[in-house]
Amino acid sequence: MKQISLLIIIMILALAITSCAPVEDDIFATARITVAAGDDLTITRVQAQAKLTNVNTRQVLSSANFEGNGVTIELLRGAYQIDIEGVATCQMPDGGTHMRQFRCQCDYAEFISKEQNDITLNMIFLD
Repeated sequence: MKQISLLIIIMILALAITSCAPVEDDIFATARITVAAGDDLTITRVQAQAKLTNVNTRQVLSSANFEGNGVTIELLRGAYQIDIEGVATCQMPDGGTHMRQFRCQCDYAEFISKEQNDITLNMIFLD
């Protein structure tokens, strides 16, 4: 009887120790997507919708929280298709400012690092 109770205590202690292991979120990544207009234009503000589609699961994430010319999104690690469409305020080389419609597209982008994953997409102006 003493041996059985000792065995039960050891099993409970082992269970308690293993259940307190730290949990790591290895499945999430941070994606920083920046839009670029070329060397002669400076982007001062972006109002757009970024849509990211997971290539494997077809799950769609979207965000419009652009800060300057980029957006940061928390997502599952993996491969994504990116579509961005909206309006950007551009500083011209002569000092003038113009609002221009644009879109960006990327068929395959990997966000696999546990830290921040950076990608820069070139703008295609629609006007």
